[in-house]
Amino acid sequence: MDFSLFNWLGFGLAIVANIAIGFVWYASWSPTGRIWIRETKMDMSVKPTGAMMAKSMVLMLLGAVFMMFVFAHTNAVYLDAFRNAGNKGIPSYDLSLMDGVMGGFFTWLGFIVPLNLNGVAFERRSWSLFWVNSGYYLVTLVVAGILIASVGAP
Repeated sequence: MDFSLFNWLGFGLAIVANIAIGFVWYASWSPTGRIWIRETKMDMSVKPTGAMMAKSMVLMLLGAVFMMFVFAHTNAVYLDAFRNAGNKGIPSYDLSLMDGVMGGFFTWLGFIVPLNLNGVAFERRSWSLFWVNSGYYLVTLVVAGILIASVGAP
């Protein structure tokens, strides 16, 4: 891949946004966090060890990096396609805020929703948990799409 169209600043900010939104979304004091705790039957009286927390944070960061790298890559491919003069593209085209919103929405709809629907269908997860988890990824991907399309874009 030619990384000249890859938005490294937007990618980095999307990772930070993903983590920040997750901390708020799943916090025990937030409405979505309370639902998540109830539906996963999380025992809040049991405090994880430092090693358990470190493992969780590393895995969360790794997941955020993977997701946002692929999402930023997808946006770079869209930008290249929009600029392709051979396909009646506009060579000076820049992704718009709405391109970021729609990219986040359709990525969510095509990849996140089906996975979470399987949780309801086969793992007997509740619809409440479906909406909490799916909603988190919708918000995260839309925010990431806006950041990748409009902050530091090539």
